[in-house]
Amino acid sequence: MRGEHVKHSHVYRNGAVAGVIADTVMSMAMMTIAILRGDSVWALPNLIAAMWFGPGAGTGTLGLPTIAGFATHEATSALMGAIAVPIVDGLPGGRLFVVSLAYALASYPLVFSLVLSWANPTMYTHAPMMQMTWGHLIFGAVFAMAYLRLTRGRTGSA
Repeated sequence: MRGEHVKHSHVYRNGAVAGVIADTVMSMAMMTIAILRGDSVWALPNLIAAMWFGPGAGTGTLGLPTIAGFATHEATSALMGAIAVPIVDGLPGGRLFVVSLAYALASYPLVFSLVLSWANPTMYTHAPMMQMTWGHLIFGAVFAMAYLRLTRGRTGSA
């Protein structure tokens, strides 16, 4: 019984770590898009931080809200990675990839409309939806690759 608990906690930890890896890559991609568009790279993390600091935090300047926004998104991504484990664990590579993409695309608008609409109205009304949709597709793809590597090693075998 104890061994089964340890195995489960290890798998959920892998899901959380894969979520953080996916979030980091997604954040880098979103920052690159911001640079290409001539926008501030700090605008999106600051919009996330408006949940804690109020609407005035949703600017394009670097500061404490930026760090809080990144930390909030990393923690949320770790949680979303752990939540994905019962859905993705044990799937073969190709199916894991497709299900991870579907999970990222389905959970993102759900969380956005059910949680952010009341928890962070500034983000809810100012976030660039198409850009964020692409970002969450990147999250799903990277999550699948990271989770596969963390749980099955270099070869991808079970």
